[in-house]
Amino acid sequence: MKKFRYNLESVLDYEQRILDDLKEQYAARERAVQEKQAEIRDLRAKRDALQDEFQHVKEQGAPIEKFLLYSNLIDREDKQIQLEKKRLVELEKRADEKKQEVIAQNIDVNKFEKLKEKKKAEYHVLEQKDQESFIEEFVSHQAQAKGRTTA
Repeated sequence: MKKFRYNLESVLDYEQRILDDLKEQYAARERAVQEKQAEIRDLRAKRDALQDEFQHVKEQGAPIEKFLLYSNLIDREDKQIQLEKKRLVELEKRADEKKQEVIAQNIDVNKFEKLKEKKKAEYHVLEQKDQESFIEEFVSHQAQAKGRTTA
């Protein structure tokens, strides 16, 4: 019997390539989320440093202009943090959408792989039956040949 060949192998390969591409896209979106989270952490650290400086300036005493400058800088950092948080939410949403696409495509690929395994199992059963049939036929011919030589 000839070697097992899955007639939908090209479809499975195509579906797998789509899955691999979606995984790469998802990974890129996840990296963007992580980068945005790091950016927000950096902005918070910068704001916290400004607040510490401002506290130090308040304790030391300074002109009102300096107080206003620190207050404006801290407010600007707060607004930037809020803006980046909104961008982060959008990036997370886009990453989650891509994750759902990956899951759906993975299900499709699994369907084809399970079908392939089922077909392969059926092939092996047929192959086993062919081998058994061949052995029976061989034994039968051997018995017939033995019967002719003894007669």
